[in-house]
Amino acid sequence: TEFYLKYKNYSYLHCEWKLKEEVEDKRFDQKLKRYIAKNTNMIGELIFPEDEIFNPDFVEVDRVLDVMVNEDKETGKSTRHFLVKWCSLAYEDSTWESEDDIDKIKIEFESRCKFRPPSKKLRPHKDMWKRMSEDNTVFQNNNQLRDYQFEGLNWLLFNWYNKRNCILADEMGLGKTIQSITFLQKIFDHGIWGPFLVVAPLSTIANWQREFESWTTINAVVYHGSQTSRDMLHTYEWFCRDENVSTLIPGCYKVHAVITTYEMIVLDSSHLRDVDWRCLIIDEAHR
Repeated sequence: TEFYLKYKNYSYLHCEWKLKEEVEDKRFDQKLKRYIAKNTNMIGELIFPEDEIFNPDFVEVDRVLDVMVNEDKETGKSTRHFLVKWCSLAYEDSTWESEDDIDKIKIEFESRCKFRPPSKKLRPHKDMWKRMSEDNTVFQNNNQLRDYQFEGLNWLLFNWYNKRNCILADEMGLGKTIQSITFLQKIFDHGIWGPFLVVAPLSTIANWQREFESWTTINAVVYHGSQTSRDMLHTYEWFCRDENVSTLIPGCYKVHAVITTYEMIVLDSSHLRDVDWRCLIIDEAHR
């Protein structure tokens, strides 16, 4: 009998089938008993998964967090390994992977965000506001707004230029999230690189992240999870590093937008309140 194994501190990329006698783990019998007990039904038959053994998202690179260069003592060649956060897994489940296993686009995106000067640009004067033309206004992946969404975007920008808070109260399904995200993209294009804060219900934060990735060039992260995951986010996602990649630069944010929940705002208020947020968006603000 072969067993499909997931190794501790290794990603799901390295799962493999092994015979019992090939497993070098003294606690294997104990772990096997737990697996059988957990996956046995009421009549004592072992249940086998009909579809994938694990979520295929677990082998999709979500974010590249860091890079480490090692030199092979025998050949003298340098090899790069990347710290990878995987889709649908927490930051604390991140693993180091070889360069060959990582999407080059993800590596390039992380590199662009790692080093940049802090944005000192101010909000433009209200007299500088001009209504945008819908013609040729295209966002990431050639996405375009519908007529009424474009009207909403112009209205959001008008209020922003006039330093006036506002409420977007369209009915559900009309694209309030997309209007809000494209509004942030336009601020970003002006040279104000955040950080922006989006506070939303837990059930919607994954959708917020997807829309950021689909519509914008903004580096958006989800601020949620265990203390360990949040500590990793602070270490690898929060601040840019100097040219030697050794020192974090306070006030120079690597992240452009932070998506979090009401509960996280309360729990980590001591940390989040120290950030000079350039814009705040609250989803379901009536809460």
